[in-house]
Amino acid sequence: PIGRPARQSAPSTSPGSSPVSMSYAKGYIGARWAASDENGDDLIFTVDIRGEGETEWKPLKDKLTESRISWDSTAFPDGEYRLRITASDTPSNPRGQALSAELVSELFLIDNTPPAISGLTASTVDGNLRVAFRASDALSLIERAEISVNGGEWTVVDPVTKLSDSRLEDYEVMLPAPPGREQTVAVRV
Repeated sequence: PIGRPARQSAPSTSPGSSPVSMSYAKGYIGARWAASDENGDDLIFTVDIRGEGETEWKPLKDKLTESRISWDSTAFPDGEYRLRITASDTPSNPRGQALSAELVSELFLIDNTPPAISGLTASTVDGNLRVAFRASDALSLIERAEISVNGGEWTVVDPVTKLSDSRLEDYEVMLPAPPGREQTVAVRV
């Protein structure tokens, strides 16, 4: 999926094509696949989507001539999904003689709901500002939390466990607090 950490492998492309760079766009997911025809027929693709636990495939895109797709995932509820790619050599064959094949993807996650921040507190401890909060997400692991003081640059903060590997993380940060000065603290996860 676009926007997720990429694996260190070369992208698959069909013979005679060049690799296509897919870039991040909030809420969009992309997929690409390799397909070829033994006798060189032109191919068209149909892409369907189905949520895990559902029985019906829903059309996502029809008559694609390129072996990639990108779509706005915000129209789908959060959850696990699969794509079904159907390739057909219809453009190069008379009616009734075209062949087709399909491939079903592995499960992938659509998670457009941001993590929740709760229990945000700030207090003065031994002349320092102690900021504590909890971050949680229903489907995805918490990857990173950041803090900004007085509109300054965002700084990464570690969870209390020192390892971001859960859907629930607690944070506690000690910051210098100039005496008698108000501080504005923002957090994002």
